[in-house]
Amino acid sequence: MTAPLAPLTLMVAVTCLWGTSSALLAAVAAPTTAGLVALGGAVTLLILARLCGERPWETLTAQPALYARLGALEAANLALYVAALRIGPLPVVVALHLTAPVLIITVALLRGRRPPTVPVLLELILVAIAIWLVTGRPATDAGASSAVLGCLLALASAGCVAALVSLIARKATANNTITSAGLQLLLAGTAGSPLLVLEPPSAVVAAELAGLGALLLGPGFALYWQALRWLDAATASIIGLNEAVVAALVGALCTGTRLTAATVGAGVLILLAVGLEQRSAPRRHVPP
Repeated sequence: MTAPLAPLTLMVAVTCLWGTSSALLAAVAAPTTAGLVALGGAVTLLILARLCGERPWETLTAQPALYARLGALEAANLALYVAALRIGPLPVVVALHLTAPVLIITVALLRGRRPPTVPVLLELILVAIAIWLVTGRPATDAGASSAVLGCLLALASAGCVAALVSLIARKATANNTITSAGLQLLLAGTAGSPLLVLEPPSAVVAAELAGLGALLLGPGFALYWQALRWLDAATASIIGLNEAVVAALVGALCTGTRLTAATVGAGVLILLAVGLEQRSAPRRHVPP
């Protein structure tokens, strides 16, 4: 059955919000200040949850261990992702961040839970070629080492997302979804707050980061959950690839990010790999 137009529009809006936040985080955030973004998003979601009649405190006390694990994983994810955004090529970093489905299937492949089919091997080859395009430059290129490190950090953040995906799929329920997302960000922000003493931001930067979370990250989570009430996993994930496109465009327009042919080509290859995975495994759950 064809998905209704409204959920498709919501999902496009989600990718625009998150793509814009990625581009702006690359300009103003640091790994030590990622917690402020999470706290800003948490405020938006928890206020919305209360307006919708949900009870955040009861949800938290019902499963405190679960939300502590979610918060820790999200804190690591944000810190790694922001670090990757600061030092790596923006379009490739965002695209690699979206490879969580590919990483999940790779683990399943290594554990013998999925056969080494042609689509799976092709996905891995595409991602490997993409990384080579960005990092396979002469050693004299001063940016090569930064590109390598940025790609590795982006893959590490995707690993955190993959762990979040697996945990939510096993433990979380379909009830109080806005609250769950808000608590995830709240505990992530709390866990990341001690890092602020290492590199204290100015009041202006702190307000900007909290605003990014409140206006872009948090609303994106809320719209994402609403869209998934109608969209299947494959459709949501394929539309989600638009996040990397939006991040690249916003970065080029607003932050002066230079788009090289290798960077664009690498981003396209990674998106093809993610899209191929969604086509070959359309029924897998897509969590927030």
